Amino acid sequence: MSSKKKLIVIVGILAFAAVTYIILPKGDIGADGKGLRRLKVEAFKVDSGWAYRILDKDTPIIEQRSIPGIAGNSGFKDEQSALRTGKLVESKLEKGIFPPSVSASELDSLGIDF
Repeated sequence: MSSKKKLIVIVGILAFAAVTYIILPKGDIGADGKGLRRLKVEAFKVDSGWAYRILDKDTPIIEQRSIPGIAGNSGFKDEQSALRTGKLVESKLEKGIFPPSVSASELDSLGIDF
């Protein structure tokens, strides 16, 4: 292959690489700078107190109406406790831990009263 053809091939490969780099998404940073995470935690009120749900985009994948890891059906005492526990479960899911069980000692470390 002549040096002119080699140069054309190299330039073509570099151009393809540059276009691919520009077009493809960059990691997990979205246009708003907040990332492309799909999971979201929200707290909501129930008869026994507070609960949380974890959504994948807008689809609920976990709805926890009672405090996990302890006996009984008591809800969380406040919204912040439900959200803290939901964030723990969310982080376990993002790490690939399934099922994302929560222990009494983890609740205690989060400052959750039960």
